[in-house]
Amino acid sequence: MPSVPAPGYLWGMGRPSKTKPPPIDGRRFRLFLQAELVRRCKANPRYSLRAFARFLAVEPSALSKILSGKRGVTPETFKAFSARLAIEPAVAKTFVRSGRTVEGATVFDADAARIALDAFAVVADWYHMAILELCAVKGFKSEPAWIARALGISLAEAVDAVDRLIRVQLLRVGPRGALAANNDETTTIGAADTAAALRKMQHQVLELAARALDDAPVDERDQSAMTMAVSLSRLPEAKARIKAFRRELCAFLEGRSPREEVYTLSVSLFPVSRVRALRPAAAPAKKPSPRSPDQNPRSEGTL
Repeated sequence: MPSVPAPGYLWGMGRPSKTKPPPIDGRRFRLFLQAELVRRCKANPRYSLRAFARFLAVEPSALSKILSGKRGVTPETFKAFSARLAIEPAVAKTFVRSGRTVEGATVFDADAARIALDAFAVVADWYHMAILELCAVKGFKSEPAWIARALGISLAEAVDAVDRLIRVQLLRVGPRGALAANNDETTTIGAADTAAALRKMQHQVLELAARALDDAPVDERDQSAMTMAVSLSRLPEAKARIKAFRRELCAFLEGRSPREEVYTLSVSLFPVSRVRALRPAAAPAKKPSPRSPDQNPRSEGTL
């Protein structure tokens, strides 16, 4: 039977201690819990906040308040949750306030890493951009439950995404808690360091398109394909035309109010053949054999 860590061990002290535990970075631990709930929901679509609360041995209403930031995380709550989630002591230390301050604000060692992870997730998961666009739709409600139903995602994903968009300052909270997008135009094109995130997002978009074939009425979508033999030298110009078309169509569709729904435009141009790979490799040029001094060049190959 595994031994239970002595008091003070989970705080990263490495040995038992009777001193008062240091304050917990509730905001960071809340983000950790949100990410864990989202991970479980993705692995099991039927998983819910109620199931997560049951696992953590806490009331669903209490957990909901913690995840929404309406209730703080006490050292006792942190210790109980850490035990349930089997958080290693080394990881638990990252949720303890460092105590360093700059102009009155506490500085945490993992803030830079959190910002990088937030930026990756905003690009990688399609519903982040969809939430920003949803803000412009007639009848929009600044409620995670409404956003979840409108986009067909879980409540945990909606809460996590809204919180993340606020952190990266793409979404702002206005009077009376109303959400609004900070930027009128957001683009992810040209960010070399987000290539992996873009690939993940494109996979998700293709899955959404396949789902739309079965779920969306024909008069509310347009999905078509064309196969052609092409000149590879014209691909750069073709990609430039596709980019211009996307922006032109976007301006056209957004140019009239009211806006009732959020749409995704996906354009794919890719090879389905591998003809060049089937061509035989060019044979290396043969080096001429050295001539003897008395050999007559004019008689070569004339016999």
